[in-house]
Amino acid sequence: MSQPLPLTAKVLVTRPEHRQAALCELLQRNSLQPVSFATIKIAARDSSHTDYGRLKQHILDLDLFDIIICVSANAAAIAGELIEDYWPQLPLGITWIAIGSASARALVKYQIQALTPAAGHDSEALLQLTQLQQLAGKKVLILKGNSGRQLLSETLRDRGAIITEAVLYDRIIATYTDQQINNSLYNSGLSAILVTSGEALCNLTAIASGSQKQFEHKSLLATPLIVPSTRVAKIASTQGYYRITVARAADNQAMLDALLTVKGLEADNEETQ
Repeated sequence: MSQPLPLTAKVLVTRPEHRQAALCELLQRNSLQPVSFATIKIAARDSSHTDYGRLKQHILDLDLFDIIICVSANAAAIAGELIEDYWPQLPLGITWIAIGSASARALVKYQIQALTPAAGHDSEALLQLTQLQQLAGKKVLILKGNSGRQLLSETLRDRGAIITEAVLYDRIIATYTDQQINNSLYNSGLSAILVTSGEALCNLTAIASGSQKQFEHKSLLATPLIVPSTRVAKIASTQGYYRITVARAADNQAMLDALLTVKGLEADNEETQ
């Protein structure tokens, strides 16, 4: 692994605000200076939401499912709270699956032990699990947000599963004033950008233009970008980013490890000081 970068190296952190703390602390321990700039806002669906009754029913029906899949740490945390409210004791006989270690850890808080794929932290990795191959007649509940890819649901349905999706939260593009955008993205001397999903990246690119599309974001496209998968790397390339490094996964340590392999960050940062 490369030597830690100097404290002057500033790294843009785009995770949702409530999930930034651990990553920012990890960056600081490695002599990096995080710049918080969440591009997605997570809004849990509560009793005021028009679809809350449907969501509540999915939770009450947990014991009807053979497999429950959690596709994000946000879904795990929100589902865990609901399950704790409505299930004093967890129903037995369910195979729980989490997309990655962060989701699995969130479920452990509620005494739920979930399998995780070894091959990665995305839908493609989940679909390689032995437990998701022979699914004829199996009832599968997917815990998720309101947006995202349909690859998992479509593939499992093709394999014979009966799919139900429980939408636990809405993913909303974050809003910033033009001054905040200018200060964080263009005047802060960024050395690198961390994004952990295609949606976070697309939101960043949209936000970066400003309220009147007045900002020229060539400097952002030239900033080293760390992404969690080749799929997100392709999205980034299409948008014009060209200094892209692919991490082995979206978790904090994997993103840091990839960041520390990038050459020239110190030099780039010094030029902006």
